[in-house]
Amino acid sequence: MAALGIAILGLAACGARPHPAPAEKPGAPHDDLNRIVDRYWDERVPAGNPMSAQYLADSLGIERRFLTEVLAVPRARLDAQARLTYDIFKRRRERDIDSLTYPAELVPVNPFDGEPQRFALAARDIAQHPLKTVKDYQRWQHAIEEHSGWIRQAIQNMREGMRRGYTSPKVLTERMLPLLSALGNDSPDNVFYGPSRTLPGTMGEADRTRLSTSLIGSVKDKLLPAYREWHDFIQKEYLARARTSIGLSALPLGPAWYSSLVRRVVGPQATPGDIHAIGVAEVERLRARLVSLPAETAPPATAPPAEIEPLSAYQELKLRTLAAMPALFTDAPPADFEIREFTPGGEGFPSLDYRAAGDGGTPAILYVNIAGGAPAAKAETAAFLMEAIPGRHYQSALQRQRTDLPRFRRFDSEPAFTDGWALYAASLGDELGMYRDDAAKRGAVMAQLKCAAALVADTGIHAGKWTRTQAAAYLRTQLSADEAAADSMADRFIASPGSALACMMGELKIRALRGRALEMLGSRFDIHEFHSEILKDGAMPLDILEAKMNLWMAARR
Repeated sequence: MAALGIAILGLAACGARPHPAPAEKPGAPHDDLNRIVDRYWDERVPAGNPMSAQYLADSLGIERRFLTEVLAVPRARLDAQARLTYDIFKRRRERDIDSLTYPAELVPVNPFDGEPQRFALAARDIAQHPLKTVKDYQRWQHAIEEHSGWIRQAIQNMREGMRRGYTSPKVLTERMLPLLSALGNDSPDNVFYGPSRTLPGTMGEADRTRLSTSLIGSVKDKLLPAYREWHDFIQKEYLARARTSIGLSALPLGPAWYSSLVRRVVGPQATPGDIHAIGVAEVERLRARLVSLPAETAPPATAPPAEIEPLSAYQELKLRTLAAMPALFTDAPPADFEIREFTPGGEGFPSLDYRAAGDGGTPAILYVNIAGGAPAAKAETAAFLMEAIPGRHYQSALQRQRTDLPRFRRFDSEPAFTDGWALYAASLGDELGMYRDDAAKRGAVMAQLKCAAALVADTGIHAGKWTRTQAAAYLRTQLSADEAAADSMADRFIASPGSALACMMGELKIRALRGRALEMLGSRFDIHEFHSEILKDGAMPLDILEAKMNLWMAARR
């Protein structure tokens, strides 16, 4: 090869005309992009403990490597769909690199929506709906052992956080103690023993006995001791060092960290101050809207209706909603979802909780919170529209059916898009004919008001240096919440900075796009086409969605 190269150079020097470079194939940039994003999906998770320094360093290396690769693709030579893939992929890599700048692993305490709660819910779901094969249970046992390692690494990270000045707020660590105490309690009713008692009867007896014994051993000897160790560490060592401040801005690099989280949710131009002002204005607007609705009245003094079994009530609501969908949507949901009861193991869980189908074939599930035995006669229509159809399930099912999309676009999410769409879906109840009385309409407006008030409280806590008392008082006043509920909401926003911004900002963007499309297209505006265009390409950052919709509007004029 070296000799050939020298010969070619010699001919060129003597005036010979070199052979022209091979013409680039028309699809080359598109093919290169597809190869990059497909490899990313396969390589995105490094080996090791997700809380370890090595894992985080490897993750940063992966993100930087793939960002470099995608930047080498000539975006201008891509078609419209490939440009969407390019823009979404590039943005997510940039955001992930930015996020890895900040040491979230040093403050893993979240008594509302952390790894312990998610793992406990997974165990409860397996116990109620058993897995199918021996390999499935072996994978679950491996997950138990990995989670035990996650806990012990979390303890090490928290010690490092104390050394570097990164500690969780004391109010969160105090809430964490009873949760860890319950999860580490070695009693027969511990949620982690559930899967070992409900192995499917389709397994052979020998496999059932062996797996049950093995699962119990992993829980008893590894998982529960890890939870007890975490509890004792917080109680005896960490609590006295936990900070009395609550906002992220109180930590080293805190203001920049929170600004990064805001940009991650809302877009690159967003600032906490701007978002706070938007939230304040929305709270005022929505409170005026509530006042305009007739007040709820006490039911007439007649015999109470017979209570309906919770799942039956939501099944009936599902059928009504499916029948109403053609008024606003062209496509029916391309996949079904199950409705299951669950009793949460902690506080602050919503009445409904949707879990999208997994890429491994697990079904989509709408969980109905039956804590307290709430009668299904009070089935919440607005919450159902948000969580199921035409909200989260509809959006997720449409996205996952797009087998032509790269996997990162089929299976990843975008909180401002998905939460915003869910809130927007609740606002469609009137147009769908689902809100049969003023109480149902109030439920939809209250959902919007909660998101707006959450946005104000989140930015107030983490950028405006609000105290916990100030945040809870604001929530009590704006939402007419009792003291315990307001305290719980405030602590939830303390625990997950930036998360509360997604639903309001996403809904406002979708509403603004709808208004702009109606103004531009006039009589040519079709709500079915608008909704299809919003949803058909899956979840994406709000500014990329806006650019896409602007092109659609221009083409429709």
